[in-house]
Amino acid sequence: MKAAVLHQVHGPLSIEDFEIPTISSDEVLIKVKACGVCHTDHKVIEGRIPSRMPAIIGHEVSGTIEEVGSSQRGAFKAGDAVIVGTRYRCGHCQYCVSAGENLCRARPAPASLKRTDGREIYRWNVGGFAQYLALPGYMIFKLPEGLSLDEASVVGCRMTTAYNAVKNSAEIKPGDSALVIGCGGVGLNTIQFLRTFGAYPIIAVDVLDAKLEAAERFGATHMVNASKEDPVKAVRDLTDGGVNKAFEALGNVKTADQIIQATRPGGTATIIGGLGKVPFTISDGSFTMQEIKIAGVALRRPTDVVEVLNMVRDKRVEVAGLISKRYRFDEINDAFHDLEAGTNLMGITVWN
Repeated sequence: MKAAVLHQVHGPLSIEDFEIPTISSDEVLIKVKACGVCHTDHKVIEGRIPSRMPAIIGHEVSGTIEEVGSSQRGAFKAGDAVIVGTRYRCGHCQYCVSAGENLCRARPAPASLKRTDGREIYRWNVGGFAQYLALPGYMIFKLPEGLSLDEASVVGCRMTTAYNAVKNSAEIKPGDSALVIGCGGVGLNTIQFLRTFGAYPIIAVDVLDAKLEAAERFGATHMVNASKEDPVKAVRDLTDGGVNKAFEALGNVKTADQIIQATRPGGTATIIGGLGKVPFTISDGSFTMQEIKIAGVALRRPTDVVEVLNMVRDKRVEVAGLISKRYRFDEINDAFHDLEAGTNLMGITVWN
């Protein structure tokens, strides 16, 4: 089989030959159909998220089950269409035993993949840019009928992380005013879940008009181009002082500060984008006397994945329009180049 390997920070991914992994009793073997091209993976390429090297990245995976371990045969069968919905977990820490496995701090490292020359290559996160994956059954979720494997690849991370932010971290209520800074994959999904849960107005902020146009299609009621005007002032003017709920979907310290300044007293500023271990300065400390809450988002819970898949099944949210471009697997470096340039809003790589 083939897999894409990152050998060094800022380096290209190279397509290399690997052995098909064998499964244990609690695992299933997935033949990968598609894997999303995500900003999180790009941060690994840039070195903003540390990883051992060489590494196989990629985590937004859809595919079909080829083989089922003995303990998983009641849950899955060969041919099932599935996505990878959660990450590895230890299963016994205080978070895992209390349905908070997205906060697990003893997460085991995934098994490496073996190249045909015998060398073991580390899998970062899921290691989804590969033709086959052996994964524990608890990470796998079956798809509803009518959802294609291409479209499904964006559900397991971008959609479910946004859902967790809107429903659980921010606890959105009908009529809440909302702001989303960053209209990429997670940001657009945040907007469509805000619309679904009845937020109004929904203000989208980005520096690219194409992304703001996409935000309007997904439910934003007001658009602000931050390259042309001060987004904090614009939001305050539109909402008479700030929004109830603000979301940062870029993972940028400047925009994380901006959502706090654009939140009204008693509101919640939710930082979805991972900031990493970098200094983070809040420019105005008066938020403490305004009872503004600052929340984070740790990916998603299994219940989030199930609930989002049900919403997709019931056509309460859009999936097809989330994919802006499909790339052949051998075009994976083009996909990340376009992502960095801002010309690939939400792309996926597809095995032929």
